[in-house]
Amino acid sequence: MALKHLAAAMAFALAGAPAALADSPFMVKVDQTIAVKLASPANSVVVGNATVADVAVHDASTLLITGKAFGSTNVLVLDRNGKAIWQTELAVAGGNETSLTIVRGANTNTYSCTDKCRGTAAAGDDPAFFNNVMQTVSGKDAAAKGNGQ
Repeated sequence: MALKHLAAAMAFALAGAPAALADSPFMVKVDQTIAVKLASPANSVVVGNATVADVAVHDASTLLITGKAFGSTNVLVLDRNGKAIWQTELAVAGGNETSLTIVRGANTNTYSCTDKCRGTAAAGDDPAFFNNVMQTVSGKDAAAKGNGQ
């Protein structure tokens, strides 16, 4: 819960910050979304590397930033006149208190451990493990829709 408050405080602090790059990167976790409130309305948003993060415009002064894959990129927000109103280096990292990553040689397997540890698909995992998890998720989804075999 404290992490959510920290993210909200960071977003609020950055909303009033000048357009210059921050000293340290703005952090987002993989598969998580945070809201950023801008000091003035945005006209356009540019993400340096869209494979790392996605930015959705909720309204003219609210951005929703989602971490998609491990790495870093930048985000640039322009007003109607093409002036930068917010820009930041964005770092996307993984992990939280309920996840576990097991490393075996060059392969990793990621587990979600909210009650028991169960495999979860994460960017960078061993392809066979990843595909097995996704097959299970897709099968469950199909069964729930009545498309099971």
